[in-house]
Amino acid sequence: MVNVEALERLNRADVLLQFKRNQSKNAIITAEIDVKATAEDFESSGKSPNITSYARIRSAYVEDPDYLFVILSLKHKVYSQRNKETKLMDGIMEVVKYNAYDMKYISDSDISYNPALGTGQIQIKDIHYVTIRRRTVWEFCQMLDKKYLASSRRSFDSWLELANKYGWIK
Repeated sequence: MVNVEALERLNRADVLLQFKRNQSKNAIITAEIDVKATAEDFESSGKSPNITSYARIRSAYVEDPDYLFVILSLKHKVYSQRNKETKLMDGIMEVVKYNAYDMKYISDSDISYNPALGTGQIQIKDIHYVTIRRRTVWEFCQMLDKKYLASSRRSFDSWLELANKYGWIK
């Protein structure tokens, strides 16, 4: 690993990681990590978290087919007690489970599209139970497009408008 950066709020991801490859013309590999933390104590925690916007993620893969967008799922428990001197609560967060998923390999049935915000949000139905399906970037973009077009709020004309705006058609 040659670089780690915390990314700014409202970025596609939370953390940027860069690795140096040995003896390769593409010497640096960059991965963006989106961290999703959920509570072990709440049954509904981890259900349908927003990952990123449809237009943002699709554009990233069109711009760079080798783009790596990893979702890091952390399940935690929090333990706390009142500090007798300060009267404040002291807490410890323990990570009890974790998973990491390459976004483009998350199965069709585990990804959903919520049209509510902007160009829509890509969501994971349950961040703790994900099935992996190997696919190409082209197949991934096609799957995202199908989910976008399946929404009652979206049409081919609205897709074409986004495609022209973001340069998806080459």
